[in-house]
Amino acid sequence: MSALLNGGHRIVSATGPSFTLERQGTYVVCEVRPPGGLRGNAEATSTCYRVN
Repeated sequence: MSALLNGGHRIVSATGPSFTLERQGTYVVCEVRPPGGLRGNAEATSTCYRVN
């Protein structure tokens, strides 16, 4: 998600841990997972999927 935001996408919607990003009519949905969890990650991670 950081790379998308740094590349010009903007957040157009946020609901809990999910964010919708947009850039030039292309939408991406991202889910952010906080640090910790079962794997003990030291940083938050995200997974993003292009919608259109």
